Amino acid sequence: MNIEESRAGLEKHMLAQADSVGELLEQFRGRISPVLIGGPGWDRLLERTRTLPISLATSGFGFELPLHEPELRADFGVALFEGSLSAAHFEEWCRAHPDDPSTAAASRLLGAMGRESAIQRIGGTKLMLEYDIDPGRAGPLPDPGVFLYTAPDALSRDDSVRGLEGFHAAADAVAAAGAWKLEAGERRQIERLFSVMPLGTGIGSVGAFPARSGGLRIAVTGLEKTRDLTAFLERTDWPGRPEAVAPFVSEMEERDAFAHLAAHFDIAPQGGVGPSLGVSFYARDTQWVKETGPWMELIEGIGEHGLALPEKLSALATSWSGVETVFGRRSMLLVVKGIHHIKLVLSGDRFTQVKAYVFVLILPPFPAAAATGR
Repeated sequence: MNIEESRAGLEKHMLAQADSVGELLEQFRGRISPVLIGGPGWDRLLERTRTLPISLATSGFGFELPLHEPELRADFGVALFEGSLSAAHFEEWCRAHPDDPSTAAASRLLGAMGRESAIQRIGGTKLMLEYDIDPGRAGPLPDPGVFLYTAPDALSRDDSVRGLEGFHAAADAVAAAGAWKLEAGERRQIERLFSVMPLGTGIGSVGAFPARSGGLRIAVTGLEKTRDLTAFLERTDWPGRPEAVAPFVSEMEERDAFAHLAAHFDIAPQGGVGPSLGVSFYARDTQWVKETGPWMELIEGIGEHGLALPEKLSALATSWSGVETVFGRRSMLLVVKGIHHIKLVLSGDRFTQVKAYVFVLILPPFPAAAATGR
């Protein structure tokens, strides 16, 4: 069975499990540690996700857990694949809810992904939506961030011509989804960033938060060593000090705490690179690690440096891994949990934020071994 057929079967199964994403989450409350998400944070999460169609969670979902702050909240992420059964279900839902502004950017980007265009040529079939969940926020719920993911190596520095063309196409599509056009300064910065990327690296994602002040969020992936990261930062227009990043990252490298890194940049509408820098750590080359073991050196290192709350680090290490079978609304389900990556955010000369990006895959009750083949 090819991947499209396999995904279609899974999606059809999952579309019957709930009417909304929030209804699905309620079924798994006991599998989500209240030390990580609880109280008003959990209530606000359900409030937001009850308004989302179940098609947004059929390919799994994830949370951005802020490990550095005491508030028990998490931002929420979901994925759609252009041309899939779930994407068609979502677009039908959008047409039935024309007054919901939060779907506009995602709907526009899906439309661009479905046309014969440069987006298709670079394998741009995966769209991610990130919903900010702030229990203290009053007023209307903000529209989600939209992120376009391309095929591995499609936007690689190794192909400087087609890679740059694809980078421009992805950036144009994301900007258009957010209802703006890239300015000349933004285009120059895209070209500048791409030109100084080391060989062997690529653009992992291009995104934007239409509800925020504008601009692009760019992830450069495939950095394997501390020296690769710092040398790259020295060649970019990032206004921070690369030497501020090195001590912690090099220590984690000596501890064999990661397989590779990614750097996250904000490009402002005026074309400048923002001062904030995200550095993501991946424990293995695969992105779906369901065991905690590969993450322990990094988790312990973060704790030793006092960068995150001990109780949250402990809950992450003990509660967000493994495979179990649970009762769903319509049938038994296989629930796979794991850590996708951990990101540290540098502000000034120090890391001020630590975020764990965790995933949940919900599958029909196949043998557990099948769940790890994603």
